[in-house]
Amino acid sequence: MKKIITVFCFAFCSTAAFSQQDPQFSQYMNNKLFMNPAYAGMRQALCVTTLGRQQWQGFDGSPKSLVFSADYFAPAIKGGIGINILSDKLGFESNLAYRLNYSLHVPLGGGVLGIGLELGALSKRLGPTGTASWLATSTWQNDQAIPPQLKQTIFDFGFGLWYQRQNLWCGLSSTHLPAGTMSGNSSAIGFPPVSFPLTYQIARHYFITGGYNWNINGGDWELRPSFLAKSDATITSVDLNVTALFNQRFWVGASYRFQDAIVPMVGFMLPNSKATSNEMPGGGLKIGFAYDYTTSNLKSYNDGSFELMINYCMPIVIPPRRQGHGDVRIFD
Repeated sequence: MKKIITVFCFAFCSTAAFSQQDPQFSQYMNNKLFMNPAYAGMRQALCVTTLGRQQWQGFDGSPKSLVFSADYFAPAIKGGIGINILSDKLGFESNLAYRLNYSLHVPLGGGVLGIGLELGALSKRLGPTGTASWLATSTWQNDQAIPPQLKQTIFDFGFGLWYQRQNLWCGLSSTHLPAGTMSGNSSAIGFPPVSFPLTYQIARHYFITGGYNWNINGGDWELRPSFLAKSDATITSVDLNVTALFNQRFWVGASYRFQDAIVPMVGFMLPNSKATSNEMPGGGLKIGFAYDYTTSNLKSYNDGSFELMINYCMPIVIPPRRQGHGDVRIFD
């Protein structure tokens, strides 16, 4: 019973930090495609990113999130395409989401404006689940107060705008625009059987982000301040970050998430030789690590949050168009 009470307290206390349904990632600047479909293809490369997060380590039933993202610059369609696959688990809730992205690139004001759309599906499972805690025990099956699992999949789509010019970038996006509802009935095991109507409302989420890459000390150092504001129109969370990059190889930075966490982070790059963008000249491999030190009321009940990011980009070289002649007689 004590553990059950703890989990319910966790569910309610988490609203003081970030209670939106979309998972939270501290290294948002290293996977912009996840929050904005208009970012697809902006690096003019084929890029693959995996980002994993273990939130509130030591808290039974704490959030565990893993996202795989990939995008490709396709000049033939005047933009970029991408995909996001998300696995997100939190207590009794488990989510699996698939999103296909397209971004139309439009030259604007010396930069590029991306107009993006994402289409996909969201599969949600509600009910006792788990493998390494009391959630995995069978005793709950005899408790009529706990219904069995409910599974449902719904259509989902989102929209975004992205603009970047030299060292400046910013974006505005929204996910779960249909704001769909998942509902159903389930019956707990026992006699007499008990029927439970379950309804889950998917909330629209809104993201505003921006940043600037500032070259200092003759170009060996680069300072990258950025921010991310995210909201479901009920709860709003704001991240402020400053990252220093040395010699296009190593970076160290820190974020502050209001009323939630202080987040130091480190990482390194192994660039390729061909330049693609000021985000990562030449593409190549990036590995980053972040640790969230909780500052909210939950700090006494967990050991912080851990996040690992792995990214690889392969530059896309567009060969110049060959000038031909329609009539061979000009060679006479």
